[in-house]
Parts: sequence; C-alpha cells; structure tokens
Amino acid sequence: MDERITKVEKNLMMGSGKWIADFNESFKSFKVRDVEFDMFIRGNTRTKGFFLSKLFSATVNPNYSVGCFITSSDSVKVDRKFLGKAVAEIHSYMKDNEMKWSWFLIFMTKDIGEMGKQVESIKDQNIGVVLVDVSSGSIIHSNSYLARQAKRYVKL
Repeated sequence: MDERITKVEKNLMMGSGKWIADFNESFKSFKVRDVEFDMFIRGNTRTKGFFLSKLFSATVNPNYSVGCFITSSDSVKVDRKFLGKAVAEIHSYMKDNEMKWSWFLIFMTKDIGEMGKQVESIKDQNIGVVLVDVSSGSIIHSNSYLARQAKRYVKL
C-alpha cells in the first residue's frame, strides 16, 4: 500500500497535480486531533513556471491553500464512523489553516460494501472524497466537483 501512496505523492508534486496546484510539502503519518492519515500533501494554487506563467498566475489565479489527505484500510478500520470523523477533522484542519479545498483519498483493500454508498452521499463541495478499491481498480467519489476532478489529476 505504501507504494500506491508514494505514487500519488509523486504524481501530485511532480506530475499532473502541478496543473491544479503547487503541492510542495508532504507528511507521513499526519495526525489531526484523533485521526491519523497515512499522508498529507499541502500546497497552494499559485503555480510556478517561467515568466509568462508566473505573470498569468500572479494576475489571474487566486492563491488558495489546498491539501490532500490519504489513508488506507491497511492502517485503519474504514467504516461509517471513521469516515464521518475524518471528514469532520479535515474540516477543522482546513478552517484552522485557512485552506480553501482538500481531497481525501481512501485506499480500500477489503470489500467496499456500504462504504461506496456512504462516500457517494457526501455533498460537501470543499472536500473531494475518493474511495479506491485496490483489488478492482474502481473509483467511487463523493458528489462534488473536486472529487470528480481527482480522477483526472490524481493518477492511481
């Protein structure tokens, strides 16, 4: 599972994630109050580049703080209770750190079952929750623009 998380980290920091934000810091075993995530990747929407890119970014793009929280069912029991608590803790972290939006990626090695329906029912537009079934490769996401876009920018 660590190799999948490392692949996502590398992709966000050096790959297609650069198109959406400048992810520049990552932390393993990142704890937000009572919830520990396998990884947290932080960045902002003010992208870097050469002269014209910098000029465009500085004049048109807002500079929002953004993040990506990642966990797997190998490290924690992912159920309805965990999902609710994790989303609440992500909200509090976002508020405390003035973050505009976040992705929350969950890698499942066990049967998804009811978790798929739980994730699809999340309507929060500031957190894109994405559930990945590692065995089948299927991706289920919450009902938000951010979650739908995660499939494009986060190569799993």
